[in-house]
Amino acid sequence: MKNHWTALLLLILLLAGCGEPSPSPSEPVPTDAPPPTAAATAVPSTTAPTDPPAVDTVPRFEPTTCPFLPPAGQIQGQTLECGDLVVWEDRDDPDSRTLHLAVAIFHPAGGATHPDPIVYLSGGPGGSILEFIDLNFGQAFEPILAGGRDLILLDQRGVGLSEPALDCPNVRELSLELLDNEQEGRLLEADEIDALLLDSLLECEQELSEVADLSDYHSVSNAADVNDLRLALGYEQVNLWGTSYGTRLALGVMRDYPQSIRAVVLDSVYPPDVDLYLELPANADRAFDLLFASCAADPDCSAAFPDLRQVFFDTVEQLNAEPASIQVSNLLNGKSYPAILDGDTLVSLLFDFMYYHDVLPSLPQILYDASEGDYSMLRLIYGSLIAQGEAVSQGMQLSVQCNEELPFSSPEAFAQALDEYPELRGMFEHSTVGPLGYVVCAAWDSGQAAALEDQAIHSDVPTLLIAGAYDPITPPEWGQHAAETLPNGHFFEYPGLGHGVSVVAGCPQQMLLEFLNDPDSRPDDRCIDEMDFQFLTGAPTAAVEMEPYIDQAQGLRGLAPTGWEELLPGVLARNNSSLDLAALILSRAPFSPATLINQLSEQLALDSVPQADAQRQANELEWSLYYVETSGVAVDIALAAYGDGSLAVMLQSAPNERDALYEAVFLPAVDALVPSE
Repeated sequence: MKNHWTALLLLILLLAGCGEPSPSPSEPVPTDAPPPTAAATAVPSTTAPTDPPAVDTVPRFEPTTCPFLPPAGQIQGQTLECGDLVVWEDRDDPDSRTLHLAVAIFHPAGGATHPDPIVYLSGGPGGSILEFIDLNFGQAFEPILAGGRDLILLDQRGVGLSEPALDCPNVRELSLELLDNEQEGRLLEADEIDALLLDSLLECEQELSEVADLSDYHSVSNAADVNDLRLALGYEQVNLWGTSYGTRLALGVMRDYPQSIRAVVLDSVYPPDVDLYLELPANADRAFDLLFASCAADPDCSAAFPDLRQVFFDTVEQLNAEPASIQVSNLLNGKSYPAILDGDTLVSLLFDFMYYHDVLPSLPQILYDASEGDYSMLRLIYGSLIAQGEAVSQGMQLSVQCNEELPFSSPEAFAQALDEYPELRGMFEHSTVGPLGYVVCAAWDSGQAAALEDQAIHSDVPTLLIAGAYDPITPPEWGQHAAETLPNGHFFEYPGLGHGVSVVAGCPQQMLLEFLNDPDSRPDDRCIDEMDFQFLTGAPTAAVEMEPYIDQAQGLRGLAPTGWEELLPGVLARNNSSLDLAALILSRAPFSPATLINQLSEQLALDSVPQADAQRQANELEWSLYYVETSGVAVDIALAAYGDGSLAVMLQSAPNERDALYEAVFLPAVDALVPSE
């Protein structure tokens, strides 16, 4: 199960590519501050110091330079400390390997005011929270620091920046190659694709078995790691905050180490006694039904998108008969792939899209667009899903699921469950969360969990359980079910939200902080009634006003849209939602316009360098204007020579808004931009 990621701004990536090279997120990032000391990192100032462990003891905490790009505003040695938690791979065998689990500790401004930190447990299983933390820290995690507690992020064993990471790069490469159902120019049948993926997965299993005992990578070991982290850092108690699979892990810690936990937040609950695989078809059908019924009950949505259910499944049937060929791009690196969009893939994409809160209001429009052959927004979100795959260690995911989920299920039972939902058959029958998963697990050397791992968790620890109404993978019913054996648990459902609701600003984060401040009391839930959810129905672009803008960092002045958020110097985004593409860059580059357009072409992965569409004169500057579409995004570019370098204006927008924003934003910005010195 995935983590929630915010949408990525393409132009921010372009800006990074046109300036000085930035450190790779996977490389250590230099800092002006000295490396954190063991005492400063391992024992927070709000906790009574303990005797530091001997250097060769296990478990232990070893301070390190952060192996990722720190989020904006976070400074190593001040607001951010990094290190490795060193643990045994097999706690029953002191001669087993030691693992180095990547840890980041974020401090509130001015330091923590509470002695018990929050430990965040990410989803997946196998999802890394640290590899790309710079992309979503501001929305998802920074508001939580306002509660006055340190926030500890951990890449679990086998995941992300931890060593070893149970990655399957061969599987990922093959999956991307097969997006168009072709290999070496030959169109493959579904059974042939299944066989290739199975061989690739089993090859990965053999390679990983040489560096890890896969039977030690599961929730019981993960829970022990969390407790070891608490002990190594010197905390008496911690608060747990888990999302998706992280809730299953948190429940395991509550069972195995109850004395170590002050309070727990379970977001999008995945209890151990449910059958993820057998319930998948029913959970998907429930979420789809809610989407279609909600649109039908909304007068504006039903008028704009009548008979949404029928239109969707008619489109599925048409695309299965005549698949569409599309291009999708990884939004992290701009690499583009040919892909086949058939009906079964559309069903699978709808399931995935329903995870994301900011996608949900646009889903009726996206589905109607697809029915008319317009895949622009679908391609963009599809590309975001491909990018998210970079942060999943598939070997760890399979090790966990093959150890503690599939042993309590069967392919025969799955086939019976799927028979009840024939419209969804094509989505699952060639999937690793379907029949293929059972075949893989039969050969995956993961061991098998004890029967205890298939039983409900009973705990008196105060617990907040929360869910999104539209969540397709961990439905609200699972949260209600888990709460039945948590007598100090409080369950809440949020309308209009999908998977991973605790990262949503407003009511969900407000209730989370209120609960952690006073876990013995039921949080005030009146804000839920005030949450507003509306489907977007293609309303025209709102009027844009321009106002004077000064960028002291670059030495520029001009005009910028009123109310747009400045994300970086010269980078302004409208930010109506995380799917809002509208963004403007006003920039100064130390090289010629010809060099700059070549660099931009490379960043956009264009087949050739574009030629100027028009010339424009303003403020004694001669501007060359360019227009390109890439990955479903409209990009307008204006370049002018100035001194030994260039001035640049770039506008990113959705194609259906491009004409309006070109006149209202792009041309006024070009006409007004000048150096300020």
